Amino acid sequence: MKIFGRMLAVMSLLSGCAGNDGGSSGSMTRVAEKARRSGNSEAAMRFYERAVTLDANNTVALYGLAEVYIDLRLLDAAFVYIKKAEEKGGDAAKAAYLRGKVYLLSGDYAKAEKEFLKSSSIDAKNALGAVYDGRGEHQRAQQLYKQVIAEDPNYVDAYNNLGLSLLLCEKYKEAIRILENACSLPGANVANRSNLALAYGISGDVEKAKAVYAQDFEGDELTEKISYLEDIISAKRQQ
Repeated sequence: MKIFGRMLAVMSLLSGCAGNDGGSSGSMTRVAEKARRSGNSEAAMRFYERAVTLDANNTVALYGLAEVYIDLRLLDAAFVYIKKAEEKGGDAAKAAYLRGKVYLLSGDYAKAEKEFLKSSSIDAKNALGAVYDGRGEHQRAQQLYKQVIAEDPNYVDAYNNLGLSLLLCEKYKEAIRILENACSLPGANVANRSNLALAYGISGDVEKAKAVYAQDFEGDELTEKISYLEDIISAKRQQ
């Protein structure tokens, strides 16, 4: 059933190409954005590339390609598309935010912080919190996540980051509450649910963790997730 559901999701994305402006660079970009939000990086890349082929000056699609490469941890390729978008007049704040994400994933917190501070966007503020968490400045990070949530109560990533930050501080009950909130929002995905399962497991409620994992995984994948969780719990007990 899970496989069938994924097939339907891909079909619905493809059907988004139809319409009055079907085949235009803009419509390809919109379909690509839907694909990326659903976690289908391969389809997103294909549609973004089509959008750029139709309009080489489509900076939204170029930045979209950079984001897909960031999702795939192909950071050098992400830099290439950030630069291409900038050269074609793309939004400077967006470029700074994406460069910051690349530096963050590379572990260069100083450069990441510098880039995120160039942007006033809510995305940059949320990502800046991740920089502070990476440095072990958890209270500072949590303040930022709470500011983001106050600005946008439906910003799933801020709830997710706040929950993980609280988990790092061993505030398990509060972390679970926040991660449950994240999973209740419309934009919640498998990563959010996996983090909630992790929080349940670390807090000692393995059965709830298994139930959450089972929403997205089955068979060998589910067994692997639970085995990984049990390893984490075992290591924590030995500390």
